[in-house]
Amino acid sequence: MAFCVLGMLVAIFGATPVRAQGASLLSSSYITPFPQTDRYQVRVIADWLGQGLTEGLKEAFKQESSLEIADMSRSNYGLVRAEQIDLYGEVDRMIAGPPVHVVIIMLGVNDRASMKAGAGRAQPGTAEWKEAYAKEAEKLIKKLKGASIAVYWVGLPVMGNPAFSETAAQMNDAVRQAAYVNGVKFIETWAGFTDQLGAYSAYGPDLTGQTKRLREGDGIGLTAPGNRKLANYVEIALRRDLAHAKAQRNIPLAGDEGEQARVVPNGSHNASSAKGSAGPTNSSPSEVNSNQTDGAAGKPASSANAPDFKAETVTRPVAAQDAQKRDQAAFGGAGYQGGEFILSDLGDGLTAIAVISPAGDFSMREIQRQTPLADRVYFKVLSRGDALPPKAGRADDFRWQGEAAGQSQ
Repeated sequence: MAFCVLGMLVAIFGATPVRAQGASLLSSSYITPFPQTDRYQVRVIADWLGQGLTEGLKEAFKQESSLEIADMSRSNYGLVRAEQIDLYGEVDRMIAGPPVHVVIIMLGVNDRASMKAGAGRAQPGTAEWKEAYAKEAEKLIKKLKGASIAVYWVGLPVMGNPAFSETAAQMNDAVRQAAYVNGVKFIETWAGFTDQLGAYSAYGPDLTGQTKRLREGDGIGLTAPGNRKLANYVEIALRRDLAHAKAQRNIPLAGDEGEQARVVPNGSHNASSAKGSAGPTNSSPSEVNSNQTDGAAGKPASSANAPDFKAETVTRPVAAQDAQKRDQAAFGGAGYQGGEFILSDLGDGLTAIAVISPAGDFSMREIQRQTPLADRVYFKVLSRGDALPPKAGRADDFRWQGEAAGQSQ
């Protein structure tokens, strides 16, 4: 099984309090686990469909006091028209103001127009237009990500006008690619407003399963049940990420003596944990402790000149082993489940805390962010049309058995 080291945190056990930065190092949540005033600020940036989306979201989260949802949509917003100058100006003012944690974007209704591409202008439906549209979406995404804001881009639903529906599908494709490359979330809504054959339908099931009119007569706007259904797609993704973010709050931080004693009870199971994880040894835990201390002062021999630190004994209502497992699970966080937790005494008052975990979705995402676009498998296969080299014995391996066996050795 392939293993990868996902994180290494060195906590300094000294008289000086250590600044708590564990959340930024160990948190794998898409949304920050620690919003200011313990309340998430959510903003909706959209065109004239945004007001209905905002109302649907407020209805969905009306029982949640930890969220504040505000509408920043304007009827003329878009990525193509000259009004985008106002859009970016409003985004800049939002970033410069009080912290915003989540932004939900839905644009495109006003974007059925030609765009500047190279020396001329590209018309909707052309490959040049789609590429230019993706660049505009990426510019907005990078501006928000640079402010550490979690971005959710809501795709346009199917439209009543077939020509507009085709353009909307191209917009979704362009934005989906920009979102994927830049590590933000694209929310699909197209299939929720089609009939059994995948065509536009003004009627459909609402959240209760009853057939309701979901679209307005223009084939673009949504009714109140339609807006609530549209908001439900965002609600599902947002609730999942909020729950993940709140779970990350269980990470113990390296702070005062009490916090450090909770991570390493009695300051003594570092070596024993490392011994149990790294491999067998002939020394018992008591022998390890006696070998690391000098008999006169009872302090670690390698840290005689280090600041004096006394680990407090914490009374626990459960067995020591259960407490240790609980602390390890909490320190690992949701992104490190299924891995091996290692504590190792480095001497001089330093303790190394590491998690070795099987490669999973989180680690793959982190690796993928560091891989250039041209080297990613999806780009080489789906965009350039390259064929992956076959593996011996797989269905796409058409080589002779002798040749395949020789290359696999």
